[in-house]
Amino acid sequence: MPGEFYSTYRSYLERYMHEGATERVLLEAYQDLPRYLDESDAQAASILDVHTRALREVMGIKRDSDNLQWIYIARATEFLAQILIVIDTLLLQLKEKVERDNLTGLRNRLALYRLLPQMLEKAQEQGKPLVVAMLDLDDFKQINDQYGHQAGDEVLRFVAGLIKRSLRNDDLAVRFGGEEFVIVLPATDFAKAKVPLERIRTQIAAEKILPGVEGITVSIGVAGYAGRGSVDPDELIRQADEAMYRAKKLGKNRVVFAQGDNGE
Repeated sequence: MPGEFYSTYRSYLERYMHEGATERVLLEAYQDLPRYLDESDAQAASILDVHTRALREVMGIKRDSDNLQWIYIARATEFLAQILIVIDTLLLQLKEKVERDNLTGLRNRLALYRLLPQMLEKAQEQGKPLVVAMLDLDDFKQINDQYGHQAGDEVLRFVAGLIKRSLRNDDLAVRFGGEEFVIVLPATDFAKAKVPLERIRTQIAAEKILPGVEGITVSIGVAGYAGRGSVDPDELIRQADEAMYRAKKLGKNRVVFAQGDNGE
């Protein structure tokens, strides 16, 4: 837990206790404290540890004191700790459920908009490139119209599984919506990205996913971040989407890089 968070938390706690539990102090704390935390710190057990330490110092109670007041505070804090840990677990489970696509098992668009900024920030800090690819099944509407939505769902599940098996542990695969998927490849430049993306494309085209259905293909658009300066995640997705539509116009079943990217 960062030291700045602790000192700031203690300051707000002391003010809140001494100023009569005013709502004004709470509002200030709500707005100020989150900027000192990252996601790994924002857990009930960590916050509770900070609270216990700060409370003890504010009240001037030593850990080895037999003061009856501290005994009751410690008991109450332990009870609160157990409740918060349960709530923490439930919130993590809910978050996982909300950010997971039910059909394919991949992350969904909500997860992408949370994780991509974090991945870009890490790429910038490390000075490493990152690639975003938009993958779209070609003529997918015809599959749904001719064979039914159940067959279409089977195709989507197969493609999702193939994508997942083709990626590294640190890569991110997302069902963006409908028949569109987004793939994020950290620490990867355009030349390296072409290898797994072409492999995914060729494997999908080679597989006979449904009986009597041949020639299922995908068009893939690719955009990249070089690891320098700032970039808007939405802009990167837009560039990949635009490149994907160029792949459609050029005949489908191909990988196309965004304008100005090396790799096309």
